[in-house]
Amino acid sequence: MATKRIELKDSGVIFNAENHTYLLGDKYLSGVTPVLQRQFFPTEFEGIPKRIVDAAAEYGTGVHASCEAFDANWDNDGTVEVQDYIQICRDYELHHEASEYTVTDGKEYASQIDKVYRVSEDTFDLGDIKTYGQMTDNKLQKARWQLSIYAYLFELQNKKAKVRNLFVIHLRNKQKKDGSWDHISEIIFVNRIPSDICEDLLATDLKGEQFSNPFGIPEEYKLQETMIRELIQTKNAIEEKLTAIKAKILADMTAKNVRLWATDTMRLTRKLPTQRTAFNLPLFKEDHPDLNYDDYKYLKISEVSGSLAIAV
Repeated sequence: MATKRIELKDSGVIFNAENHTYLLGDKYLSGVTPVLQRQFFPTEFEGIPKRIVDAAAEYGTGVHASCEAFDANWDNDGTVEVQDYIQICRDYELHHEASEYTVTDGKEYASQIDKVYRVSEDTFDLGDIKTYGQMTDNKLQKARWQLSIYAYLFELQNKKAKVRNLFVIHLRNKQKKDGSWDHISEIIFVNRIPSDICEDLLATDLKGEQFSNPFGIPEEYKLQETMIRELIQTKNAIEEKLTAIKAKILADMTAKNVRLWATDTMRLTRKLPTQRTAFNLPLFKEDHPDLNYDDYKYLKISEVSGSLAIAV
């Protein structure tokens, strides 16, 4: 039995682009971005001059408009950003269904999804265009929450629809002060946050309470911050002192042309200078793009365990 084609439902919400407000009947609804700002990113724009924030917003609005014009009318304005957007759509087989599609819970919240792409009769991908100069961890986490809430509202509004992938379409082509170009064209997939967590976030924010982020740092590790900081500082001091001692011993052994010093409990061995040869795989690939490296028998692939980096 063939799956019935789902046509996207109109939310009934009137969006005022100038004031950025959502009106359903006679009630104004809250957008998703202010919720995330209040709950997770209250200091996102702190210390950034308003003129810079405004200029970034104006650039982003222009890129959004150019991509929307292409999707709506095949209007290609010739900008690099639109060329990159077209290429991404080709590479990932994105079939445009709607731009700035408004979704709502019908009660308190509404928002506009940048891009909706049809995957099948009942399945869709949701994309968000970003024009950041740098996609920081915070910005990516914000986009993940944003898209996950969109997916929750999208499926709530379109009862039998399913969301497959969520991703950021990162486009940028701006000239730097040194004359070079800051050119970015990439798609970044994000893992969806379950709908029940998104629903809980919105309900908590509606009550004026602070949401406990299940993906935030647990309290037990927060309480260990001082101890971790002190341990790292002690480790760095010890390593610095040991490095200085080793450098002095090596210099002394070299001057006396000694290869080995030993006590009852310690051996000091001087290793002679040598050369290390390494194969430059990226350069080889560049010179030989015709080779299939996925099935290249001379490549040795080793699993590398994950690790933790701590910055204090």
